[in-house]
Amino acid sequence: MKHSVQIYSIRNHGSFEDRLALLARTGFRHLESVATQDLAPAQFAATLQRHGLALTSMHASLALVESARATLVEACRLTACPLVVTPFLGWGDRPRSPEGWRAMGQRLALIGRMFAADGIRFAYHNHDWDFLSFADRAGLAWMFDAAAPQDLGWEVDVGWLIRSGQDASAWITREGGRIVAAHVKELAHEGEASDEDGWTTLGRGVVQWDALAPILRAHTDLFVLEHDNPKNPEPFLRDSLDFMRRHFA
Repeated sequence: MKHSVQIYSIRNHGSFEDRLALLARTGFRHLESVATQDLAPAQFAATLQRHGLALTSMHASLALVESARATLVEACRLTACPLVVTPFLGWGDRPRSPEGWRAMGQRLALIGRMFAADGIRFAYHNHDWDFLSFADRAGLAWMFDAAAPQDLGWEVDVGWLIRSGQDASAWITREGGRIVAAHVKELAHEGEASDEDGWTTLGRGVVQWDALAPILRAHTDLFVLEHDNPKNPEPFLRDSLDFMRRHFA
């Protein structure tokens, strides 16, 4: 099992070099980047190597995967990164009908086939809005219907899935063949962590990890920690990694 962390979680912690140093200091050996962190591919790869960190995956917007795929492929080649994930659809790209969601699925599947030609897996990462209903089905369901799993994988964000009010175990089981990674993200108890956008350290919130962890482990070996706004990044990272090592081993 690989224990990674989305570096967006600590975007407010100094420079890119500072963030990498913090990840290494707290015990992480893998990370998920935001594209190439505004660096040229060679500089990006060299910076990771200097801190002894490996890239499990990278997030890249829809605009980037369509307009700068060559740069992303080069960065993946230099870092041995096997997975590119589009993390969300901006408001202007977000479908508003079943037909729109199906069209987006077809669009993403085409991108996936292009990345596959370079030996790279492509996936989509959900938020809560992906589960809004259109003709009595979640938008994400319409999208997945239109895209074969080999063309479009799923980086399931457990926190957003549960926050949307869905049955997480049912979704994970139903779409298990599509899952390529899991964002492990903890929802705080109601009324807590209002200054952290309602997220908290793994194991200190409401997610039933004892039940979900075995289901997730059956479908993926890549677990990516994320928190949108941690107040104290270092203890959050250290304590959450300890939790990951115990539950996703």
